[in-house]
Amino acid sequence: MLKNIVLLFIFFTFSSCIKDVDYKLDFEGSKMVVFAGGGAGQKLGAQITRTIAPLTKVDNPDSLVVNNALVELFENGSLIDTLSFLGNGLYESNVILEEEKTYSLKAKAKNLPNIISGSDIVPIGAKILDAKIEVESVDSFGIEDIYVHFNTDIKTTKSIKYPFNSVWIYLHIGDKVRQIYYFLNSESNFIECENCYRLLDSPCVTKLGDNTYELINLVSDYEADYLPQDIDSVQFVFATFSSLSEKLCLSGLDYEQLINNPLPFAGNPSVNYSNVEGGYGFFALSSTDTLTVKLK
Repeated sequence: MLKNIVLLFIFFTFSSCIKDVDYKLDFEGSKMVVFAGGGAGQKLGAQITRTIAPLTKVDNPDSLVVNNALVELFENGSLIDTLSFLGNGLYESNVILEEEKTYSLKAKAKNLPNIISGSDIVPIGAKILDAKIEVESVDSFGIEDIYVHFNTDIKTTKSIKYPFNSVWIYLHIGDKVRQIYYFLNSESNFIECENCYRLLDSPCVTKLGDNTYELINLVSDYEADYLPQDIDSVQFVFATFSSLSEKLCLSGLDYEQLINNPLPFAGNPSVNYSNVEGGYGFFALSSTDTLTVKLK
């Protein structure tokens, strides 16, 4: 009898510890999210969406784009342009950005709080002096599984005032363009080569002298839908950023992932980094130099 009473007491004790708790994820209301950027000699581009409540399922992410915004571009605090609407939440300036000038954005839309971006400067860009690409190997694990490995060799200068860089490589295959990712690696497990956009300060880069640097690296294109002989040309893009890029990197923000997949965007939990007041996103400028190598 005593044993049964003890078991009953334990049962009710543990049962009384199980409670349903309503936990409220505060949603501050829908706000605009802007990803905007451009470079010297280019028009500024912006994509504007809006936030969604936490744990919300969105069957149609395109429904989150903001198509009714008035987007204004400022140079040193003075209004110089109103961006044109291109459709599907995309906006573009009518003026060309210039090196060493400082820009910012303001935007307003019906039923959404106004936003203003932090300012950023268009940096003086580094220059590509030469670039080469060779196919190192092609692996095939099935009819559709083709893995192409390239050796790349890029010689470039360095912008002394703006040491923040990144590289993109684009393969031109007929009427298609395919991007492959560039990353530095090392034979030593004790050398960290990626260093928050300070690409030319990496221990994996060789300084040739006279402000000339050489980047040699293996680049792989996984699940390629082409063979190397199909490539018409390869475009190397060497980008120079302001110090804002380092802040983004140190915050853990994946710049390319947000640019390529900006939807959906939840305001809670809070994002790692944003330089947009009244909303979310970031405004970052750059300068790019390109070199195209023909393979046919």
